[in-house]
Amino acid sequence: MNIPKLFKHQKASVKFLAKNPRVFDTSDAGTGKTPVHITDFSNHRRKGGGCALILCPKSLIKCAWGNDFATFAPDMKVSLAYADDREVAFTQDADAYVTNIDAAVWLASKPAKFFKRFDTLIIDESTSVKHGTAGRSRAVAKIRKYFERRRLLTGTPTSNGICDIHNQMYIVDDGKRLGESFYNFRSAVCT
Repeated sequence: MNIPKLFKHQKASVKFLAKNPRVFDTSDAGTGKTPVHITDFSNHRRKGGGCALILCPKSLIKCAWGNDFATFAPDMKVSLAYADDREVAFTQDADAYVTNIDAAVWLASKPAKFFKRFDTLIIDESTSVKHGTAGRSRAVAKIRKYFERRRLLTGTPTSNGICDIHNQMYIVDDGKRLGESFYNFRSAVCT
């Protein structure tokens, strides 16, 4: 199979990801973040790493993630989990499981043993978890502890202002860079 070559900037990103287990990728829209993260994950998986859980908008499950896995890592088995077949999709033997961001609430109800096979969490269009009080954001915050490798992707991290970045970073690094409290962060950066 002929796998497309990555561009120079994508290769630099893959190299950076290999050295950093937690990354908030805010590369511009259209720069090819999905193939970069698929390449990074597949390299990690081939070296004995755990499975990946990918949360993304429903519209991207197949057209972006499913198709790009087939193009850039055809040896990886991917299970696409939609709301009507989620239980079955997560019982499949796969390297990566792709589901919509709203599945985070369902995932948060799962016991810790459910997550043992995973070590990588990828959230595409991470602005979907920018509000720490939203149900899916609280669910992602609950399950993040099961993943050593965390990657958030968005080309528009602060579409409504700098405060949008706090919860996204909190999911990546548990509050190490911007603090655990949204209100303390807001007080420090907004007047």
